[in-house]
Amino acid sequence: MVGVLIRMKLAIIRNSMTGGRAALMITGGVLGLLAAATTVWLSLVDPSGPGVVPDLLATAYLVWLLGWVAGPVWGASSVLRVEHFALLPAPRRQLAVGLLGAAFVGVTAAVTALAFLSLVVYGIRQGVLPALVAVPAAALQLVVVVLLSRTSFSVFGLIARGRVGSAFTGLLLAAFLVLTQSGWIVVVAIAYSQVLATGFPSGYSTVVRAIPSGWGVAAVEFARDGQWWRVVGLLVAMVALIGLLLLGWSRTLGSFRHGRATIRGGSHAPVATRPLLAGRTTAVVRKELRTWWRDPARTQMLAIVLGWALGTASLPLTLGWTAALPWAGPAIALMAATVACNLYAEDGTALWLTLQTSTEREDLRGRQWAYLLVFGSLTVAVTIGFTLWSGYTWAWPWVLALVPALLGGGVGLAVFTSVVALTPGPDAHKRPDNPLEQAETLWQPQVLFWVGLLPPVPAVVMVILGTVFDNTALRWAGGPVGLVTGVFLGWWLGRVAIIRLRAKGPEMLFLMRTGRAAKTVAAAAPTGDVPKVKLSGRESLVAVLSWVLGPLCLFPQGLVPVVILLAGADLKLWFLALYFPDPLRWPVAVLMVLLGIHLLRRAIRLTGKSIRRAPGRSSELPSIRADQEFE
Repeated sequence: MVGVLIRMKLAIIRNSMTGGRAALMITGGVLGLLAAATTVWLSLVDPSGPGVVPDLLATAYLVWLLGWVAGPVWGASSVLRVEHFALLPAPRRQLAVGLLGAAFVGVTAAVTALAFLSLVVYGIRQGVLPALVAVPAAALQLVVVVLLSRTSFSVFGLIARGRVGSAFTGLLLAAFLVLTQSGWIVVVAIAYSQVLATGFPSGYSTVVRAIPSGWGVAAVEFARDGQWWRVVGLLVAMVALIGLLLLGWSRTLGSFRHGRATIRGGSHAPVATRPLLAGRTTAVVRKELRTWWRDPARTQMLAIVLGWALGTASLPLTLGWTAALPWAGPAIALMAATVACNLYAEDGTALWLTLQTSTEREDLRGRQWAYLLVFGSLTVAVTIGFTLWSGYTWAWPWVLALVPALLGGGVGLAVFTSVVALTPGPDAHKRPDNPLEQAETLWQPQVLFWVGLLPPVPAVVMVILGTVFDNTALRWAGGPVGLVTGVFLGWWLGRVAIIRLRAKGPEMLFLMRTGRAAKTVAAAAPTGDVPKVKLSGRESLVAVLSWVLGPLCLFPQGLVPVVILLAGADLKLWFLALYFPDPLRWPVAVLMVLLGIHLLRRAIRLTGKSIRRAPGRSSELPSIRADQEFE
């Protein structure tokens, strides 16, 4: 079975290496190779502190382990799912061994194996016998992380079936996201603590070696010191851990193959009372509020938003820097639109009722009001509490300008993206037993995160001008400007989404019902659409890199240094322009802004090219009536 599943996975990967997926896979492979090369480099450094190299390696292996545990959970990227083999008459342990063998086939496993070669390099530096021990230790270490990844994915899927488990899983995903984007703060903290010269604390060294990811380093050290009974004990412990994980994983596979249907939400009996507020829009608001409270998928969204925002604002406290605390509230408003970019797909074909009753406007406006009630209350409470905690009075004009603009722009962008860029997924009653394996929204959250930074620009400009010219009235005018901007964008983008929902509702319903766009069905018609223009592999890679690097150059490396230079603050952190001498800081910051604009322009051009229609052909979709699809 192992060979069959490996060939099956290779075939799936080979057939999916097209367009954006190929570019993402290539980009991930390049970044993985850089991380593996960095890990190998750690085994070659020669710091002055005692035992620093093995401590660094054990820390790096722990990071790889956490990446393997949280990565599949975050991306739900398993190619071969257990549900695919639910009807296969094979024992659970045999299926687990086959899926484990297939898990080693892929770019991620290859770059991890290269990273773990650093243990062999470190063993060679210690002597011949430690090098011989490092070879099986590195191999067993690779098996442990891969198997732990598969086991944790299944366990998290079982836990996330309920609301408490979904909240816990969401917090784990948020922690992983915070560490991947802001982990450099921890690196800076380590650099400032001078541990590279003095060595890590003994307690830290003991902890990183006690975790299974550090057992290989400990085995090599024991081989160097001639403590062979401990070497054998660690290798046997790794083999035993592999056996226990394989046994546990096989048990979870049985729960997914033969599990009972999950009841999502609470079992509340209907109350025969008249609601305080009546009306169609109010009914949608009440329904959405119940959904945000009862649906495990929505609970996971809330946990991700809160965990990411609070973690991002609190992580700089490791350096004693409290200036990030006031931005926790605006961070909630920004991330809320990112996670809520596919609301209609979560309800699935329930859109049928909205289309049949012609309540598109009431449904969409009700979703917006519920969004504001949920995330608006959290944003306001966190903004007030964290800004008071920071003690920075200068931050009030900034947060008052940012919060209403981000909330209004976010509620408009969320419903607009949910209608225009819908990604189909299963209906709520047909969701997989593992709720982590839902519809994949690969590009919408990434794009929406950076687009969501645009609504507060007018209000922020007012605050900047007030700061530059030392005009108090102009500085505090950012709040009203942000409020007007947020209200306008929320109303206008909602209106555009309503018009789109009324015009393309049947096509959206068909997409959610079948997983195929309506144009593919009418492709044979003379007036049908011309298929999308496919980008070449090089163009797809350039588009993905431009979408990633463009916003990074424009915002963190361009506009943020400009604001810091205007404010006259002495903050360097990871902003490239601020590390140059004074005459070059402004030119470098402006250059990064221009580079970011250029990359974003190229990304938009290439993305537009992929959806451009050939000239001379009609671009009108043939009308698709809902009653024809559900006869």
